[in-house]
Amino acid sequence: MVFFPGCITQNTGQPVTTPAPEIANINLPIAPPTPQIVYVTVTVPVPAQTMVTVPVPAPTSGETVCKGIEQTTADISMTGNVYGIASAPYAGIDEIRFTLGLDPCSPALDLTTLQIIFSTPGSFPVTLIHGTRTSTGFFSTKTGTTRVTSLNPGDQVEITFYVAPVSANTRMNIELKPPGVAAVTFTTTAPARITARNILS
Repeated sequence: MVFFPGCITQNTGQPVTTPAPEIANINLPIAPPTPQIVYVTVTVPVPAQTMVTVPVPAPTSGETVCKGIEQTTADISMTGNVYGIASAPYAGIDEIRFTLGLDPCSPALDLTTLQIIFSTPGSFPVTLIHGTRTSTGFFSTKTGTTRVTSLNPGDQVEITFYVAPVSANTRMNIELKPPGVAAVTFTTTAPARITARNILS
């Protein structure tokens, strides 16, 4: 047995404490934070809207206002006088002229489909159709000096046609027959004294 001076081995009876192991610094991947949606309310001042009232003029006494659905058929009427022209006054009236108008709420009228029936007592009725020339079988239509083939609401058209000479004091029947519409008939009488231009009553 060998003894080393200064070294004493002694069991004190206390438990032996084992030093704690050191924790190693290990870089582990860290999950990124979950994205979050953030709602931001922004208040933007908006200028107040201005209501503008536009006045609508009321129709004058000479205007017609169409209410609801407009008419599907033409409503024609005579405007002004019926004239009888005599190229030879001693022989009688041989040309008729008058002006037609159309109701403001009517559709346009195709004048090429219009028929005119002219008759006098004791004679056979004569049916006239639209034509580019004026004769005893065709009537012409014009506005001012321009030939037209249709009549629009608010417009006027002059009708002209020739007839067999009509003597003084003779009654004349003129019937207008637009397609699909009730015929319009009017009666005039030649004056007692026929001149070159006559107003038929």
